[in-house]
Amino acid sequence: MVRSNKILIDTNILLYMYDNKKDIFDAVRVVIPNAEFYILDKVFIEIDRVYKNKPTKLRLIKNYLKKLESLKKFEIIKVPVELLETKMKYSKIDNLLIYYSNKYIIYTNDRILKEKIKIKGNKTLTLKTNGVLLS
Repeated sequence: MVRSNKILIDTNILLYMYDNKKDIFDAVRVVIPNAEFYILDKVFIEIDRVYKNKPTKLRLIKNYLKKLESLKKFEIIKVPVELLETKMKYSKIDNLLIYYSNKYIIYTNDRILKEKIKIKGNKTLTLKTNGVLLS
């Protein structure tokens, strides 16, 4: 039994969704019908960093994500400044996702991140070609 219906989406899933025009939300709802989706505000900074040398693609991805947000596909979680100030390690998205994995299922294809979350005893979702895998 899944203890939560709150799904926190990693950057790699968002980029996969954009690049492949695949609905990552419907894939999860097959496994968790009442899923609610969230994205950390710091993910947008990571996307800026990844595509800093590709301004056109960056603009297109941001517009795509804004459209999805306006359609209420996900909500943005603002990471508290206090959390970022107290521990320097939380300046990295993966460490924030591990921190939030106590309250959310983390939706990622990052193998190392998934292993760290599992060590904490928390859940992840992995995007596969034919759906998602909850582990």
